[in-house]
Amino acid sequence: MTEIPYHRQLADAREWINGLPRDVAAQAGVLTRLLERAENDQRIRAVSLEGSMARGGADELSDLDTRIWVADDEFDSMLVDLPSFARAVGVPLDILFETPGSHFLFVQYVDGVQLELLALRTSEATGAVSGELVLMDRDGRLRGVEEAPVPWDMNLWLGWAWMRLFDVEKYLRRGVLWRALIKLEEARTLLLRHHAATTGIPEPQLGLTSILNFQGTLPTRLEETVAGLDAVDLRRAASVCAELLSKYEGGPFGDLVQARLAARN
Repeated sequence: MTEIPYHRQLADAREWINGLPRDVAAQAGVLTRLLERAENDQRIRAVSLEGSMARGGADELSDLDTRIWVADDEFDSMLVDLPSFARAVGVPLDILFETPGSHFLFVQYVDGVQLELLALRTSEATGAVSGELVLMDRDGRLRGVEEAPVPWDMNLWLGWAWMRLFDVEKYLRRGVLWRALIKLEEARTLLLRHHAATTGIPEPQLGLTSILNFQGTLPTRLEETVAGLDAVDLRRAASVCAELLSKYEGGPFGDLVQARLAARN
């Protein structure tokens, strides 16, 4: 599928949907019905789409990550009707998070399409959308593109990763392998977030997901940070993870972690 700009306001949403390839025909059908339903409900002031469909990298397995922007004074009534809105665009197999007042639904349709439907107040729109396609915008609230403020701190990710690796070694000493494995996986996740940020990948807080979505490069030897539920294997994998982290920043605490991991190799 041809790549399209990640930030874009569509002049004709139906033309774009109709131009989607055949392998996402089911998703296109849901999008068409969702847009039609939104256009016929004046409470809904805007509709936007993000994820792989918005980026132009979707396939038959891709879900629909959608937002509807609702007039503030109609927001509560819209939440009451949100499940019926979801049912109007397809036949659900199941709807998750269908609780009174829920502003988010995950819908599994019988045709295989998955829909994430998030309702937001129009007052929450900043006049711009980051990382989305705008399918409908009655009031121009989503006009233009403005990057959201970065809500993360790369140094926190790096520090937390070292802390998790310290915990790996601690739990290995205690013989608690499951906790050591979980801490190793957390450390790898934080490493990938930091790597994504330092290599200029959008939405680095999503780590591996964003690296793969935006065709980034993975850290070398990343596969060596995977381990089974075995003390020797966990220590080996954690040591490799520490080596990868040290390429970004080490410091005395990082040196301590590496020394402790190496002590029982």
